[in-house]
Amino acid sequence: MSVDLIWQSVKFSGVHVQGMKSLRITSDLIAPCGMNCGICKAYLAFSRGLSAKRGSVTHCSGCRIRNKNCYIKRGCKRLLKNETQFCFDCEQMPCENLDRLDRRYRMRYSMSMVDNLKEIKNTGLSVFLENQKKKYECSSCGDVFSVHDGKCYSCGKVMEK
Repeated sequence: MSVDLIWQSVKFSGVHVQGMKSLRITSDLIAPCGMNCGICKAYLAFSRGLSAKRGSVTHCSGCRIRNKNCYIKRGCKRLLKNETQFCFDCEQMPCENLDRLDRRYRMRYSMSMVDNLKEIKNTGLSVFLENQKKKYECSSCGDVFSVHDGKCYSCGKVMEK
């Protein structure tokens, strides 16, 4: 079975695949706001087969995949009408909602959606994805660390700061 087929089964069914060293971060995991859902703890818990626990472990299959109607999307007519794929296409970027989200992520997680969007616009999605893999890759098992808690959901290692 190819890695892509395994990835599809993990992404859509939430089945944890034993022995997988690394699951790819793909373009469908990059939200319109620039969030890389592939490093989100809710996505990692879902895709790695961790049981959901009310108040501590939530599940998400990714913003774009589940067509999440978040406050960024609700506040943007172009995103709601599917006229654009990313917020960087907007002349008002960052809008008030994206700016608020970006400030929170910069403070709490040292990550910027606005910087992600600028990188995607300037270098392309494939370069961005490769850079994200390098930045968040777990040196112990080859999977990725969560941006939210710095944890590898495959081996349990915590990201060094």
